[in-house]
Amino acid sequence: MDTIPAPLQIYAYWAIAILIGVLFFRKDITAPNPPFEARRIGLLIFSVIILALNAYIYSNSTTDGGRVLDPWSALIFSVGNGIAETFMFYAMFRLGQVLTKKITANQWAGFALGFLFFMIYSGLIHGLFWLNILPEHVVQTSPFKPFFMPIQLMIALSWALSFFWYRDLRTVFVLHALVDLTMIMNVKFSMFP
Repeated sequence: MDTIPAPLQIYAYWAIAILIGVLFFRKDITAPNPPFEARRIGLLIFSVIILALNAYIYSNSTTDGGRVLDPWSALIFSVGNGIAETFMFYAMFRLGQVLTKKITANQWAGFALGFLFFMIYSGLIHGLFWLNILPEHVVQTSPFKPFFMPIQLMIALSWALSFFWYRDLRTVFVLHALVDLTMIMNVKFSMFP
């Protein structure tokens, strides 16, 4: 894969993810927006607070290596990955739920296995794909680095709860795009081969 430019690898990943999303989750995408009752508002507030903490920690534990921010790349990456990767996270979450239903009707068991599948996929895609194609950006000596994974787990938990309680992809698209915007504004890479 080293001979394929990183942006083309990203676009291929997105194409596969969006195809999966459109084929399997069309009903969830087009469903009416869930009502904003107290629990959903609380979850959204929690999510925004966690994203703000993530932005602070990420900004203080990464480097751009002197690269310049390309606004078009920032826009393309934030929106593209916010949508595409959310579809993949949701696919893994739903797979865990479907498999659980073969064993038990306990919804929280479905949540637990769905969240586990989501986390395994997230770890694999970040460890085997993103870290290999993005430019070096982690500051190993940052005092904020130990907080990075707990914040990522809280982000994933808030998104999984949004999937579980509301099957709400659209809110997670936006939240994921904000996480990706934080990332590209700090790492600064081009989406153009």
